Amino acid sequence: QMNKNSLNKWKSYSLLFLSITVITIIIFCSFWWSSFKDNAILKTFSISKTNVLDQSNYKILIDQYLGCNINRMNLTEISSIIEKHPYVKAARISKRFPSLIKIEIIEREPIAILQIEPMILLDKEGFVLPKIDNLNNYNLPIMTNFNPTSSLYPTGQKTLSKNVNYCIYWLKQIKKSYNPLYENLSEMKMNANNEMELILADNPTHIYLGQNQLFARINTLKEFEIQLKPNKLSDFNYLDMRYKNQIIVKNRKI
Repeated sequence: QMNKNSLNKWKSYSLLFLSITVITIIIFCSFWWSSFKDNAILKTFSISKTNVLDQSNYKILIDQYLGCNINRMNLTEISSIIEKHPYVKAARISKRFPSLIKIEIIEREPIAILQIEPMILLDKEGFVLPKIDNLNNYNLPIMTNFNPTSSLYPTGQKTLSKNVNYCIYWLKQIKKSYNPLYENLSEMKMNANNEMELILADNPTHIYLGQNQLFARINTLKEFEIQLKPNKLSDFNYLDMRYKNQIIVKNRKI
């Protein structure tokens, strides 16, 4: 009976000791976490590599958060601030304790320059990108002969011009399926009859695509260029694609 009582006392003491230990650990962790939260101060941002604008263009938007407690920051709010920049398509924000916020940015990349005053850049979805300090960094086709009314081109939003959107769509298709032609494009325009015209950088050569069946005509032009080798499209003064099942060309005068 005495051994049994001793065993029960030992169990009671052990349980009491274990309880005190657990409570002590919980209290210690609570103080540690409280101290950690108070000392988790944002010291820097890590911004993913950017191809269009320098990272400083985005960092300046959120410098106000430096020195703030990282645990009290609203990541949705920070993401919204960055995504309001006209060159940002999407942003993803994450915390890296104790003092870093990681920012991943997907930029809108220009596909053409619209020749109005002031000149603007357009991405492949027709979003209006303002001319900052990057216009000279790009060798882009210039879109001319479009309505210059500034209200049609709200900064950071999709252009309201149907003709511009139409041409941007086809410019995107050319870049995707016939990139050598896109790379050699100097100018794209629409005439008074809403017929599309391309002007190559080489020489220059004019290509009259017309208004209808553009996909088929672009493919025909691509096949024609393949068969033309070693000669080039720029060997001609112009190529007229507006007639069914034929290409009318004019040789360049030597």
